[in-house]
Amino acid sequence: MTEHPRRAGGPVGPYAFVFWNDDLDDDAVLAQLGELAGAGFVGVTLSARVGLSRRVGYLTPEFLRLVRLAVDECARLGLAVMLYDEASYPSGSANGAVVARDPAFAARCLVPVTHDVVVPGPAEDAGYWRPALGRDLDARVLAVVARRRSRGDAAAAGGDEDDAVLLPVRAPGLVQLDLPPGTWRVTAVVDAASGGTIRGAHAEQDDGSALAPPAADLLNPDAVAAFLELTHDAYAAALGEHLGSTVVAMFTDEPFLLGRGHRPLARPYTPGLEGEVAARLGVDVAEVLRRLPELWDDGDPRPGGTRPDATGFVRGYDDAVRARLHRVYYDAQAAWCAAHGIALTGHPAEPDDLGTAARLHWPGQDTVWRWVLPGDGSGLDGPESTAPKVAASAARLRGAPAVTEVLGAYGWRLGLDEARWLLDWYLSRGVTTPVLHAFFLSVRGGRAFESEPDLGRWNSWWPHLPPLVGYLRRVAELLDAAPPVWPVGVLARPDAVPSGPVVRALLEAQVDFGYVDRADAGAAARSDLVLVDPDDGVPDVAALKEALRRRGLPALDASPAAPDLRAVVLSGDAGYLFFHEGQEPVRTALRLPRVPDDACWWDPFADTRLPVRRDADGRVLLELERRRTLALVATEGHPVVPAAPTLGRRVEVTGWRGTVERVVGGAVADDPSAVVPAELGLGDWAREPALRRLSGSVRYVAEVDVPDGAGAARLDLGDVGDAATVSVDGVVVGHAHAAPHVLDLPAGTLRPGRRALRVLVSNSAANYYEGDRRPSGLLGPVTLVV
Repeated sequence: MTEHPRRAGGPVGPYAFVFWNDDLDDDAVLAQLGELAGAGFVGVTLSARVGLSRRVGYLTPEFLRLVRLAVDECARLGLAVMLYDEASYPSGSANGAVVARDPAFAARCLVPVTHDVVVPGPAEDAGYWRPALGRDLDARVLAVVARRRSRGDAAAAGGDEDDAVLLPVRAPGLVQLDLPPGTWRVTAVVDAASGGTIRGAHAEQDDGSALAPPAADLLNPDAVAAFLELTHDAYAAALGEHLGSTVVAMFTDEPFLLGRGHRPLARPYTPGLEGEVAARLGVDVAEVLRRLPELWDDGDPRPGGTRPDATGFVRGYDDAVRARLHRVYYDAQAAWCAAHGIALTGHPAEPDDLGTAARLHWPGQDTVWRWVLPGDGSGLDGPESTAPKVAASAARLRGAPAVTEVLGAYGWRLGLDEARWLLDWYLSRGVTTPVLHAFFLSVRGGRAFESEPDLGRWNSWWPHLPPLVGYLRRVAELLDAAPPVWPVGVLARPDAVPSGPVVRALLEAQVDFGYVDRADAGAAARSDLVLVDPDDGVPDVAALKEALRRRGLPALDASPAAPDLRAVVLSGDAGYLFFHEGQEPVRTALRLPRVPDDACWWDPFADTRLPVRRDADGRVLLELERRRTLALVATEGHPVVPAAPTLGRRVEVTGWRGTVERVVGGAVADDPSAVVPAELGLGDWAREPALRRLSGSVRYVAEVDVPDGAGAARLDLGDVGDAATVSVDGVVVGHAHAAPHVLDLPAGTLRPGRRALRVLVSNSAANYYEGDRRPSGLLGPVTLVV
């Protein structure tokens, strides 16, 4: 497998997934990049998306000119660039240009055509059968196999109940049904074009359209070579010296062998694959052909059977397909990228596919379409729950950053509260390079509802995004500088890693782990890892922790137990990171293997450092609110501020006056006669008839008298819909993206005297785009404890 020639790392931290989804002009492209750089992103992923204008086209001279313009600007702004290798997705077809070059490059498949036959007696002639192949002139019958419909027929004939007969095919496609007496199912296995497509670049090329681009055969080396020539070589010619400097990676997006909307019952295939299956199973090709109908059995090589794949044929076939995909598609991509000084990244089609993720220089995964949500267990159970650890485990083997595409298609109802949970879910499992999906160039017409939401200017939360981006960058840099220590390896198949009870037991007991391919278990056993085999059931976590301590590996204890706490041990004695995956505050005492000298708590969101408290037994006391992260690290000369008071003089701040400052989408009042209030007080502005559909921002202003001698303070905004940024006398002092909307203000933030508080509140974009009536604004009450 081709290795990346440079250091396997790169700029870690958040990238913006940019959608070029309308008619582009230079000013719009440059303006969007300037906004993203100003928001603090380390890089962008440039993607042609459904809605791109025909004037610009895809991979045309004009398109490539705009790519060059964008990359030149990214170089000036200090943004890294990931190129995207397809128009929309899935990757590998060059918006249909691969198949346009040669129709034989279209994705292929095997499909069954069945015919039931009854042979009454030895003297009976069942005649001929011609399998109906439809009007596909390129379809061919690869094999015809007859299998008995029942065990009784086989036993009565004195034969093997599992027998299958490979029948010859006569010109012009006739099958002679020369069979013993009995009831038979005859299956013609047909090699045909899959009929699958991809989502194209232009509005008329989406799923279900007759103009949707045909998917290419990613198992065909010639088709893949054409794809690389049409896309990658075109980028190389346009970008030249930027490859390996500003351009750091090529992003390939869930290559799908059959394409979208493929024929029913299709199984991936390319001519000659049967030979690779035969070599893998140690049989001849005729035996593979004879057994092909097993691909459509329900786990049993006999119709109606219930056994698992006892013969291993189906698994052998699937393994041969995977091996060929790795060799023909991924390794060819990796070799091209290595030759041009960039990394191959992106993600495979399946979330639990460790072996395929490992083919990428920067392994990645994705979580979209609300597959994983806070509070419902989906982050701990099911294939989608494995995605972060799959990416991070594969990346660990390479010494590379782990990548994720995240937040896509979560809908306009996605708020910063939920977004923070999802991003922490990835960070806590070792992913350092989130690609935030997506930043739309346009929301014109239906573009607002194509894998929404936009995370940028078209979303009401845009003014509050930079603090989240800064948080992601700081945590990612810490994880990159001091990679997490994983004392446990969970054994896994390369194509389907485990989730559920075993993983839950480890994470809820603050035992971090990585997935280990069972084929590499010998190497893992020689390392410092303690291996856990899910086939042995849920481990005794207490005994496991004792085993870790005996081997000098880190083991943490929390008392009381804190199942919502996710603990990360940083390497090199750099400290610990603690994430909160639940809904209620965590209050616990931690017994830690080692606490850094001169330790403090670092809040990477607020970028403040707080003192550490211990109990009488020397355990570190941890108080962690929902949607919060704390790191236990050395102070390293940074100032440590006193904790904000929870008790003290409590002042309710009143007299708030709010004015509309930003409107998303232009809709305020549906009724032109509705009167927009000149000022708003505390309360839900969505209850105002004129503001029923306002998505945007309101700035609230109030004054407060700060007494002499005031030190640190705690500002509680009460209920907020949804996100708030607070300033004092014009200086921003903090951000509140999730409940509880509480800000701890260090001493000196509130000087004695009359002070002006300003709170910029932005509500949910769903009020405009979806017609929701989500609580909006500063609902309060607002109290200050000094």
